[in-house]
Amino acid sequence: MKHFLLAAAACAVTLSVPTFAADPSFSGFWKLEGDFATLKTIDGKIPPMNPEARKRYNASVALRKQGKPVPTDTVQKCWPHGLPRLLLAPYPIEVLQDAKQITFLHEAHHMPRLVYLGEKLPALDTLDNNYMGFSVGNWDKDTLVIDTAGFNDITTLDKAGIPHSEALVLQERVRLTDNGQTLEDVITVTDPETFTKPWKARISFKKMPNDYWLKEMVCTDKNPDAA
Repeated sequence: MKHFLLAAAACAVTLSVPTFAADPSFSGFWKLEGDFATLKTIDGKIPPMNPEARKRYNASVALRKQGKPVPTDTVQKCWPHGLPRLLLAPYPIEVLQDAKQITFLHEAHHMPRLVYLGEKLPALDTLDNNYMGFSVGNWDKDTLVIDTAGFNDITTLDKAGIPHSEALVLQERVRLTDNGQTLEDVITVTDPETFTKPWKARISFKKMPNDYWLKEMVCTDKNPDAA
């Protein structure tokens, strides 16, 4: 009887241990919803640029209206889009996910984006500035919080020409909605050298069939918009 009571107690202890749901899976193929040639704030406004940034932005918009190339547009030179502009490209993305890393494979330029899970963002002055920055991710319940910094200042945030500096820091809150059929990304943009205050934008991606294959995309000076 004594042994039976001990076994029952052990079983009760085992059953009382709380269980936690696994992190949501973003794996699969996704495609941007809507047209984001111009990236606007969540309330539909042009981001709050300082006077110098606004001047550069207006010059870019004016050239596009005239049908002329924009010298500061990296995509027209077949250079990388940078972020968040790569997320705004109207081409599919494949997401690969494991416990330590989430990889976004973009059909545009076949550009990979690596998000290291469970890590902290290093100090800005320790990062080697580049087109895509350095991304780390951490889970906040069902939301993946991605922090990215370490950018160069060569790219623009969108096709319209929103500029940024090397002080740019992005924070994304990514989560599944619509019963897993939509991937929502709320982006907070912070860059005190370009904007008068931080601002947010919201984009979303629709789930694509699992049998999709990323297609080859080659950018040349004859068809730079292919990227």
